[in-house]
Amino acid sequence: MKCPKCGNELDEGKLLCEKCGEEIKYVPDFDIELEAQLKESISTMMEELAQEEHREDEREPRDFEADDDLKDEFRDYFPKKRKNFQNDKVIIISVVVAVVFLLGVAGITMFIQNMENSYEYQYEKAVSCAAQSEYDEAVRHLERALAIDDSQTDARFLLAQYYDKNDMRTSAVSVLNEILVQKTEYPRRDEVYDMLLSIYEEQEAYQKMGEVLAQCDTARIVSKYNKYAALPPKFNKPGGTYDELISITLEGNTQGDVYYTLDGSTPTVHSPVYETPILLESGDYVVCAMFVNLYGIESRVESQRYHINLSVPNSPVISLDSGTYQEPLLIEAYYSDDAKIYYTTDGSIPDKNSRRYDNPIELPYGRSNLSFIAIDESGVGSEVVSRSYELHVDANFDVELAIQVLVNNLVADGKLLNTQGNVPDKLGVNKYRVATVIRAGEALYYVIYEEYVDTTGQAHDTNNIYAVDVNTADLFRAYKVDEGEYHLQPFDD
Repeated sequence: MKCPKCGNELDEGKLLCEKCGEEIKYVPDFDIELEAQLKESISTMMEELAQEEHREDEREPRDFEADDDLKDEFRDYFPKKRKNFQNDKVIIISVVVAVVFLLGVAGITMFIQNMENSYEYQYEKAVSCAAQSEYDEAVRHLERALAIDDSQTDARFLLAQYYDKNDMRTSAVSVLNEILVQKTEYPRRDEVYDMLLSIYEEQEAYQKMGEVLAQCDTARIVSKYNKYAALPPKFNKPGGTYDELISITLEGNTQGDVYYTLDGSTPTVHSPVYETPILLESGDYVVCAMFVNLYGIESRVESQRYHINLSVPNSPVISLDSGTYQEPLLIEAYYSDDAKIYYTTDGSIPDKNSRRYDNPIELPYGRSNLSFIAIDESGVGSEVVSRSYELHVDANFDVELAIQVLVNNLVADGKLLNTQGNVPDKLGVNKYRVATVIRAGEALYYVIYEEYVDTTGQAHDTNNIYAVDVNTADLFRAYKVDEGEYHLQPFDD
C-alpha cells in the first residue's frame, strides 16, 4: 500500500507514514460470518414476502350476494392488499438497511477507538511529533504508549530522550536510572549510562557521577568518564601468607590520593597518604585503602590481609657499653655473616638507608647516641640496639678555643676571608666541628673536620682534617690512615 499524500511505500499495518507523517485511514473489515447471516436473513424475508403475495393472488374472491353494480360501488372500500404488501416490504428492507448501517458505523467507531488505544498507534504518533520537533506532544503520546505496554525498554529510553529535548531533565534522569536498575540485560545499556552521565556532567553533579560509575559494568563508559570515577585502589600483591618481606603498592584509577591503614581500621582523609611502597615485615597486617579523586569522590574501602612468616636475625653485639669515657676508644659491632649492620649517630631508628657499618667506629667527642640494626638478605631487620656515650678529656683548651685557634690561622693563611668562615671566590662559608679525640704518643688531640655550607644550607665535606693539641693548642694538618689512626703534619708545612 502507498501513502495517499507522498506515495511512499508502506508496510502492512502502518498507521503513519514514516516519510511525511500522514495518518493512514483504513476501512475496517466486517465480520464475514455476520454479513452472511444478514444476507441470509434478508433473502429469507424476501422469499416469505413473495410466497405470501402468490398465495393472495391464487386465493378466490369472496362470494358477495350483491350484484355487480354493488360490487363496483364498494370496490374502492375493499383493501388493496398488493399495494399494502409492497409498502410493508419497503419498510422492512429499510429497517434492515438501517440496522446494517448502524452496525457498520458502530464497528468503524470501535475500530478507531481500538486503534487510538493501541501501543503501536501512540508510539508512531510520538515519533511523528518528534520529527516535527513537537516534543510536548511526543512525550504525551509516548507516555500513553508505555501506559498501555510498559515492557518496551526502547520506548522508555526514547521517552528519556524526549524528556531531555523538552528540558525535563529530572524526569529524564529518573527514567534512565529506572532502566539501569531494572533492565540489566538491555543491549543499549552503555548508551543509557552515557546519556545519564552526560546530564550529570553538565549539572556538575560529580558525586552522583561517582556513584553511577562505581556500579557501572561497562568498560567503555568507565574509561570515558574515568576522571570522575573513584574506584577502589589496586594492590600489587593479594592477601595471604608470605615467607619473605614484601612491599605493598597501592594505585588509584586516576589523579587523587590513596589513604590507608595497617590495623584493619577504616581509612579516612585523615589517615596516612600512600606515597612510597609499604614494607611489611614479620607479623600480621590488615591493609585497608580508600581512593579519593580530585573531585572529592571517595571509593569504597578495599582491604587485604597478610601474614608475613619470617625469622628475625639476631641483634648485633656492640663492644662498648653505654657510659662516660675520658680516653679515645673504638666501637665495634659483631654480627652473623648473612646480615648487614646499619647505624645512626643521632638516636634515630636505623634502616637499610642509614650508614652501613663496615669498620670500627671512633667514639664521638661529647655526648652521642648510636643505634644499630642487623638486616638479613630477605630484608628482615633485627631489634635495634642503642648505646649512649659521653667522651670528655682533661685539657687546657676546650673545644671552642681549639676551633678559634684553627680559624685564626686559616684567616692568616688566606684560606678564609674572616673569622665568620667566608671563603674567597665563594658565597658560602666553612664550618668546623670536633669529631673525636685521638692519642698520638703522649699527647691528646682534638680532631676537627672542615665542611663547606652553600647558600642553600647544604653541607659538603672538603676532605680537610685538622688536629689541635688539647693542652698546647699546637695546630696540625691530619690525614686519616684508618679508623682511629691519623698521620699528623705541622700546619705551616
